[in-house]
Amino acid sequence: MVERAVPGPYEPEEMERFLDGFMYQRAGFLIDEVTRLDREKHEIEARLGTCGSLPLSDLQRVESWHPAHVAAGEIIQATGSLGCLHAWFFHGCRWDKGWAGFGNRIHRADFKRIAKRGPDLHLTSRESRSRVGPRRVVIRYEFVFSQEDAIVYRGDQTAMFVKDWQFTESPA
Repeated sequence: MVERAVPGPYEPEEMERFLDGFMYQRAGFLIDEVTRLDREKHEIEARLGTCGSLPLSDLQRVESWHPAHVAAGEIIQATGSLGCLHAWFFHGCRWDKGWAGFGNRIHRADFKRIAKRGPDLHLTSRESRSRVGPRRVVIRYEFVFSQEDAIVYRGDQTAMFVKDWQFTESPA
């Protein structure tokens, strides 16, 4: 597998460090480019290309009544990728320092229209709330994904990042 760079407003070495310890292999990080990181507003803008390989979308049976599109699971995975970028760049949660994260609640997920294969998706995420402690960071996000100037997804989700936590049972 060819490793790909993820360009953005950061040092390339910092993104390499992020990806080297990310909780998924690089193919699971569905962001192709980070176009804006606003540390003051805790907002990120990014691009997800829809022409390349997408693990679930590539498995679709495409028919006249079922057009090729970006699968909902990949849209949710993209929210997780963005959430991890927030934790890393805005809150200092470093995978190589014992931090891990997981989505903990989808408060709302509105799929407004089908995200077509071909045109890029423009992704925006903003922290609406956060609780930051020395070993736990809880962040609530608002996501808006658009394609060709039309909203395809709007989400309200929470994720938790913990340091040196041993998962001995299912998190509540």
